[in-house]
Amino acid sequence: MPAFTYDFKDQVRDLAAGISLILEDEPTLLGLIGMDGQPLFQKKFEWMSDNLNSNRANVVAAAGASDTTLNVAPGDGEKFRVNSIIIAGEEYMQVTAVNVDAITVVRGYDDTTAAAIAGGAELRIVSRPQVQGAMPGTDESHDRQTEYNYTQIGERYASITNTQMAVLTHNVTNELDYQVQLRLKELVREFNDWLIYGRRIEGKKAIPSMTGGLLYFADKNASAKKNLSGGEVSAKAVNDLMEEVFKRGGNVNTILTNTAGARQISKLAGDTIRTKREDSTVGHRIQTFVSDIVSGNEATVIVDPNFPSNKIALFDRDILSLSPLRGRGLYDEDASIPGADFVARQIRGEYGVTVKNAKEKIAILENISTSVS
Repeated sequence: MPAFTYDFKDQVRDLAAGISLILEDEPTLLGLIGMDGQPLFQKKFEWMSDNLNSNRANVVAAAGASDTTLNVAPGDGEKFRVNSIIIAGEEYMQVTAVNVDAITVVRGYDDTTAAAIAGGAELRIVSRPQVQGAMPGTDESHDRQTEYNYTQIGERYASITNTQMAVLTHNVTNELDYQVQLRLKELVREFNDWLIYGRRIEGKKAIPSMTGGLLYFADKNASAKKNLSGGEVSAKAVNDLMEEVFKRGGNVNTILTNTAGARQISKLAGDTIRTKREDSTVGHRIQTFVSDIVSGNEATVIVDPNFPSNKIALFDRDILSLSPLRGRGLYDEDASIPGADFVARQIRGEYGVTVKNAKEKIAILENISTSVS
């Protein structure tokens, strides 16, 4: 008879239940997002992102009050139609012709006052009236944006000598299972880092594939950013970015920060910060930031010690998910070698990160102070 036993020898165990318990105790992004996204069916997986056509454009060169031709940013010209009514500041204008990215307008339309327009100023299209009996319009449909990512394999290994398995230890009934739980916690921490720092790398021979995360897709898709140049977080800075996301058609319901950023947010006075009691959520007391946008946009503040100390991410958490490759959810199996004087378990799982509409629904507050005055 062997001098030890362990009841899960030769078994392959699904570790999802153990992961759930770990995540409930972890104040991390992964604790909020979870690992139960829709299963993936390919190592390289894709998703569709779509958005409404914009009703805003930007002037690239300054125009005087009498100038009737306005040059807009490359590609913005296709947003305009003849007879469109546009606004710059307090002045209304009517479009009479469109030539690629140059539009001809009637200045001071409907008795408004024409004024100089600065380079970079915003033009807003408020109406596109049509005459009776008009011919069919111009097609304005656009292709959905296809994004992609790769799955990544995570693994840990636990090995215990037969001697250690036979020795009785206080508070530990099974040393191997105990070590598996520790390795599982380390792997969960790594999965959380994938969500934040992951880089999208295609796997090749002897090169492992990697999955891109939140910061990667925010940078790649030109998400909104604001640089605080080493200053502390202000309510205005957070509100400015929440407004920018709102203008792009998104919504901020999550603010992700390190401890220093969280302390700076906590300093903000008035009704900007609220604390709610939620027993099912990490820490039991959840802080929310209430924006000054009419309708009271609220965002949950998640304090993740693994997030960069000089950044804060504002985003819609519904765009983010971590999903297993089909049949490759986290598991462990017996890795003992016959005849060897040890027992072992191998932990593995293959997952991929999905980040939808990063341009519209993520904003990054960067170069914030890493200390609190």
